[in-house]
Amino acid sequence: MLKLDNFETSISPEIVQRGQSYFKKQAIESLEEEPPGTWLATVEGTDTYAVEVVLSGKKIIQYACDCPYHDGPVCKHVVAVLFALREQLSKPLKKETKKTGKLTFEDLLLKTDIEELRNFIHQYKRENRDFGQKFMLFFADKDPNMDVQGKYETLVRQIIRSNSSRGYMDYRQTYAFSKAIGPVENAAETALKQKNYRDAFTIGKVLCNELLPLIPECDDSAGNISGAISSGIRILDNIADAPTVSPELLEQMLVYFETAMVNKTWFEYGDFGDELLEVVEKAALKTEPVRFLRMLDMLEKIQFGSYGQYHLEQFKKERVWFYERIGLQAEADKLIAANLEIIAFRQAGVEKAIAIKDFTRAKQLVEGGIQIAEGKKHPGTVKQWEEILLKIARAQNDVATERRFTKKFAFDRDLQVEYYKAWKATYSKDEWPAVIEQHIQSVITEENARLQTNSWERLEYVLFQRLAPVYIQEAQWERLLQIVPKEASEDHLAKVQPFLSKHYPAELLAFYLKIIEKKGTRATSRNEYEHIAALMKKVKTDIKASKAAINGLATNMIQTYKHRPAMVEELTKVIKG
Repeated sequence: MLKLDNFETSISPEIVQRGQSYFKKQAIESLEEEPPGTWLATVEGTDTYAVEVVLSGKKIIQYACDCPYHDGPVCKHVVAVLFALREQLSKPLKKETKKTGKLTFEDLLLKTDIEELRNFIHQYKRENRDFGQKFMLFFADKDPNMDVQGKYETLVRQIIRSNSSRGYMDYRQTYAFSKAIGPVENAAETALKQKNYRDAFTIGKVLCNELLPLIPECDDSAGNISGAISSGIRILDNIADAPTVSPELLEQMLVYFETAMVNKTWFEYGDFGDELLEVVEKAALKTEPVRFLRMLDMLEKIQFGSYGQYHLEQFKKERVWFYERIGLQAEADKLIAANLEIIAFRQAGVEKAIAIKDFTRAKQLVEGGIQIAEGKKHPGTVKQWEEILLKIARAQNDVATERRFTKKFAFDRDLQVEYYKAWKATYSKDEWPAVIEQHIQSVITEENARLQTNSWERLEYVLFQRLAPVYIQEAQWERLLQIVPKEASEDHLAKVQPFLSKHYPAELLAFYLKIIEKKGTRATSRNEYEHIAALMKKVKTDIKASKAAINGLATNMIQTYKHRPAMVEELTKVIKG
């Protein structure tokens, strides 16, 4: 937890510096405590931003700013206010009898009588169109005849208009919108706490209805609009979860969902549709389960465009899971059997077959899955199915199949050590040397033949890429040294350095000296000189007895490039290091 006395030690130095600059140039226009412990400030920056800081003694409980900064936990405006608070709270308290200067907000509020306050409210309402609406909503519980839905619809639309340009919100405007919509969300949370589920449902519904149309047309890359929509859905979810919610209200919710969810925007932007389906399911389970199935029937008829197949599969999955929840396992099994092109359904069938040791059925399902995946050109899915075939092979003690797949997976792109060791473990110690040598020779033969038609690749680089990992696994250090390319790069050496530095340090050093010397001829900037120096220091650390050679090379390069002062400076550090 941050403390006012030393908060800057826990914040990025750059942000601290910027915030302190704002504080020193008096960018804080106002700073007031209301109520006790909560400090409200306005800070002048690119725009005028509102900052709130809550203190408990000198402990900083929480803070917030309505600026669009999102690259860290605290912005420069908050830091500026923290500096101001530390300065203000460190001043000795004055006795009340000697108090001078302006009254605080709390002082004025206490001195104002009810009639004066009413007169001010009337005047402020005339000057600020939105204030009257907000006032009515804040005290809505005092008017049993208020049209809650109409009032909140009006308020939300006003917030949208006030924070958009002809209905469009840019990135920055969404932050102001998010702050303005907060009281509406808070009103719903208050209604939930009071178990006033009817009003909570109304507010949640208004948030969903009024904000969803904004998503396709606005820049919501910061997630402020979608966050408010998710807040509305969460309110509806809490109502459906509530143990004391009435069946009549659940019925109203289901009717609303049946009308609202025909809008495919729910499913085309984010996870809103999936989240709402969870709410529908909860409400239906408490009233009439068939309503959820009808909802799925309705959704399956919607044309979703390029993602239609994906959504259709999701609805079928939801149907199966719902059947299982309400005890209709036979219906679930029937739907799975009719839709084995859906990976999740086929996987479920495979798992059931494996569980009862029906490996023939399991392999049939997997082979079918591979054919579908290959037809769709989904290599990742093919591998997932093949991994299941490997699992089945191990269960059946089918060594030949286990060897085939472990070897295949071991050399899938870069060497996969886990599968390599698994492949090796299927052979005895006496068998393995011949097996791995046969693999090595087949790689050499294969690449020689292939490169006859691909002359742009160099054989030594290809063989290094494919065989160096094998030689490392087999601890064949001499062969590893032999396949290091004559014109090895720094990346090549990085792969073999941990091994050759122990067994062939002189040979490895020779490679590095050649690379460093070549880099020196080409370097023209401070960054490149620093990189050369860093590489020389690393070599001195990693390869024993390399200090004299590296220092000697550095000395020669200083003499050769004496007209490059930046290089001389960096290389001098190498010698002294």
